Order: sequence, then C-alpha cells, then structure tokens
Amino acid sequence: MKRREAIRNVILVSAGAAFLYSCKEKAATVTLKHIPLTRAEEDLLIELTETIIPKTDFPGAKDLQTADFIFTMADDCMNPETQQKFSNGMKAFDKAGFISMSADRKKEFLNKLEGDAKFFFEMVKQGTIENFVTSEEYLKQVKNITTLIPPKFRPCVPV
Repeated sequence: MKRREAIRNVILVSAGAAFLYSCKEKAATVTLKHIPLTRAEEDLLIELTETIIPKTDFPGAKDLQTADFIFTMADDCMNPETQQKFSNGMKAFDKAGFISMSADRKKEFLNKLEGDAKFFFEMVKQGTIENFVTSEEYLKQVKNITTLIPPKFRPCVPV
C-alpha cells in the first residue's frame, strides 16, 4: 500500500511541476545583449515581418527568419538611444494589440503611425527588405546567381 501511495505522489508532483512550468512566461528564443526581449515581443516582430513580406509560392519573412536578423542588427549595430527608440516602438505595437488585428486593421494601423512606433516600423521594414534581397532563395531564384563565390582572378588574359 505504501508503494502505491509513493508512486501516486511522485506522479502528482511531476505533473504539478510540469503545469507550473507551462504557466511561466516563455522567454524569447533570441538572446540579446542590450535590448530586453520577451517572447510576446519576438512573436510581434515575426508577425510584423510576415505582414510586410507574406509567404506566397516564394518563402515569406517568417521562413527566412527575418525577425532574428532584425533583432541581431538592432542589438549589435544601433547606439543605446536608437535601441531605446526601437524598444519603445516595439512596446507601442505590442500595446496596440498588433498580433490580434485583422489584415485590414493592420494596414490601417501601419498607415497612421507616428513617433517611436513609426521609427520602429521603418527600421523593421528596412531590415525585412534587406534580409529578403540578400537571402539565398532570392539570389538563386530571382537573380539567377548560381554561386556566391567569384571566379578565379586571372591578371593576364589575352583580349
């Protein structure tokens, strides 16, 4: 009888621990040095980049991991004041509930931006386009570049 009670208690404790862990706010998958980031903000940027370049028969921004690129560029290449404006704009988007908006409402929201939110959107749009046009898929399928390695340099070639 005591063995059954012990097994039951172990199962209850492990199930309770798993439940408590799932209730905890999920951490972001991208680790940044200078910009504090939550999973909700990361999801927001993923959704925003996918709104800018959606998936069609060609990979979209989510498939190209554009959000990771933008976060890394913002964390590594911006000065602290610009990083603060970036974070404030991201918080403004999060506060407005951008993820839960319909597609038409998103377009309307993006057309009425101002302040840090507009700065944030412009930075995200620029980074999304930069990541897209430098992606391997774009270079191979649209630009027809078969190799990224330049040919061997030959200094003396008869013309």
